[in-house]
Amino acid sequence: MKKTYYQKIFNTCTLLFVIGFLGTVCSILLSVSINSLKDITYLTFLYQFVIMIYTISLYVSIVATSLCLALAYYEIYLRLKQDNLVNLWKSIKQTVAVRMFLNQNEHSETVTTVEQIQVTRYNPINKHFNKAVHKAIVDIREDKAVLLIRVPKTQQATKILKEMETHISEDISNRNLDYYFSRPERNGKWMYFIGTKRK
Repeated sequence: MKKTYYQKIFNTCTLLFVIGFLGTVCSILLSVSINSLKDITYLTFLYQFVIMIYTISLYVSIVATSLCLALAYYEIYLRLKQDNLVNLWKSIKQTVAVRMFLNQNEHSETVTTVEQIQVTRYNPINKHFNKAVHKAIVDIREDKAVLLIRVPKTQQATKILKEMETHISEDISNRNLDYYFSRPERNGKWMYFIGTKRK
């Protein structure tokens, strides 16, 4: 199944937005530091270093924000031409909600050893699972709704996803009552839940 422009750029836009936001916050904090350091003569080296970091973070935030806006602008243009902005907003909102729904919170477990000592062991399976499902994307259109979930690389993490199929199907169906969702299909690295509009 061919991906739409929205499905291709969503994760990139999210990353660029976060980088732009963090760069802006760093720039603001560093500008406050620059004002404090410029009057202290024996900290000239530190002052110049902070100015350099400030300049880099400012450029990074400007470039990341500009790229994010350019990608988002084209998606908005496509939605206005072929669909509508309400569906774009629903897609973004549901993508965030589905990622939260799929997230496995239990990262560790307490195990008692032979010597009766309790040791906390981290569960790498949930880490692999969460890494994959944090790339899930919901794309709502007038005629259909699609949920894409990245299939985890490990067999055990894939098993968790397989066991959750019914819950995922119920969740996405409850969020989109106007659509009828078929059984999930796998295409390469992605699992698709495709919903067609009810007549």
